[in-house]
Amino acid sequence: MRYLLSGLASVFVLLVVVGPLLDRVVFPEPEAGLEFVPKIGQVFHSESEGFTQRIIGHEAGLIWSELTLHPHAPGPPPHVHTTFAERFRVQRGTVALLVDGEVVHLHAGEEFLVTPGVVHKPFNPTEEEAIILGPLTPEYALPERFGIFLSQAYGFFDAAPENGVLPRALLQMSRFSPAYDSWLGGPPVALQRALYWVLGPIARLLGYRSYYPRYAPGP
Repeated sequence: MRYLLSGLASVFVLLVVVGPLLDRVVFPEPEAGLEFVPKIGQVFHSESEGFTQRIIGHEAGLIWSELTLHPHAPGPPPHVHTTFAERFRVQRGTVALLVDGEVVHLHAGEEFLVTPGVVHKPFNPTEEEAIILGPLTPEYALPERFGIFLSQAYGFFDAAPENGVLPRALLQMSRFSPAYDSWLGGPPVALQRALYWVLGPIARLLGYRSYYPRYAPGP
């Protein structure tokens, strides 16, 4: 029993202390460079979400995008950000927004502010294309790192069907979520942080990264 407990203690130290220390302090993953930040005019598409993003502005660490929701676009999984808000202003069509379990329908000219910490999910339940587009003012901007996340996530999850299911999806999110402040809705963010603290270094050893050159936005 003593040897078993000693072995379990060693595994615990490796997973909770040594692995994260090596991953985050001794050999940290380099941050994504400017070549990974979407540029004005660049377009990237998500087959799985039915979304197309077109970058229309980029200044002082902020980006603005035009989001097209194709007919019956399912959108992303419910998710949450802890450090920034998202303001959805509908330019054309009808957009459904799942907010903390309630669905809000937005029509052209209407908007909704999702504050940090609120679980949300935009989607298009109609047969018509919808467009979300706000003016180029700070309240409609997003952090440029979120633009990196969008292009990377669209690329990764569209690359292969198995990337969107366990265990690959969880391993990848252990790299994406802490880097880009995009967490799954449902499990408390604190619980996800704790899980990814342990899982992130393992995912990195298996070849998962917070960004991949092959998914950088094209010209």
